Amino acid sequence: MTDEKIMLPQYPVAVDMWDELSRESRPVVVYGMGNGADKLIKRFEKYGIEIADFFASDGFVRGHFFHGKRVKAFSEIKAEYSDFVIVLSFASNRSEVLDMLLEIDSQYDMYIPDMPVAGDDYFDREFYNLHYSEICSAYESLADEESKRIFTATVNYKLTGRMKYLSIAKNTRDEIYSLMPCDSIVKMIDAGAYNGDTAREAKAYFNNLEKIYAIEPDSRNFKKLVKYSEAENDIEVITINSAAWNESTNGTFIDSGNRNSSVSSTASYEHRDIGVSLVRIDGITDEKIDYIKYDVEGAEREALLGSCGVIKAFYPTLLVSLYHRSADIFEIVNTLKECYPEYDMYLRRLRCVPAWELDLILVRKDKNE
Repeated sequence: MTDEKIMLPQYPVAVDMWDELSRESRPVVVYGMGNGADKLIKRFEKYGIEIADFFASDGFVRGHFFHGKRVKAFSEIKAEYSDFVIVLSFASNRSEVLDMLLEIDSQYDMYIPDMPVAGDDYFDREFYNLHYSEICSAYESLADEESKRIFTATVNYKLTGRMKYLSIAKNTRDEIYSLMPCDSIVKMIDAGAYNGDTAREAKAYFNNLEKIYAIEPDSRNFKKLVKYSEAENDIEVITINSAAWNESTNGTFIDSGNRNSSVSSTASYEHRDIGVSLVRIDGITDEKIDYIKYDVEGAEREALLGSCGVIKAFYPTLLVSLYHRSADIFEIVNTLKECYPEYDMYLRRLRCVPAWELDLILVRKDKNE
């Protein structure tokens, strides 16, 4: 952690990274390809930003083309342009990649855009100004100074696209779990269980854990989850092939086989849209639940609505992902503060580019006394 002091941007914000890039006279080069770059190109079109080149790390270039341009090696970009601006189009939480990006950022002018995982709203100048009072309310609702520091750095990053704010806003898993009453967690619900990785993590921190209800809608992930549950000897893992939602019904699911799998109301050209059962967490069990984790790729608000009975009955510790939709960082915080004033709310973020892995941890006040 760092003691560097940062403040919420002064209201109203007059400029953001997209405005800066639209006025840029130097060549703009995009680092990376794939879905992230496709999304970035659409954003650039809105602002009239031209892409000079796409590039990849040296050793990963195979002479292929992307959107009609030959993908170049970084060494080629440095040889061709005396000065240029880099815009990153991929995400990573791997230490070696993050260290490399820090080195690049120290030598070149680099932007890391905040592009929403779900939804169409961008956390840009207009968005910040429109929701300023809600953002301030969420900031004031947080329980400690570290949470407010993480919140402030994240907002500054979203508006500027600068690595320095991502470097400020980071914590460890040990820091996250140190906020929780780990020894009192016996039964939990894992909404967005993926392949069992978070169940393994919970087992490592919750010494008295006996049972996990693991909810995962993606068919390929679910097969891996079932395989894990069958091999797990220390705790009971009940697998549920559904998506957490605010009602129990049927829906459409973008089945991608990774953490970007999500409930969708629209078709996707990238992945298979399949039918999936939607389930209220309230209807899963009558047992006392001590902990619920929500990482449901943009459906956190709906999943929380479908959990209100369990939450009111037992006030379990909650961990809610806040990075999928641009409004989550304040909308979910404000909603939970209003609905459940019995909780203290903490914000923590694991090291990652962009500002993903942002978690809200809710612990009932009397459990901290």
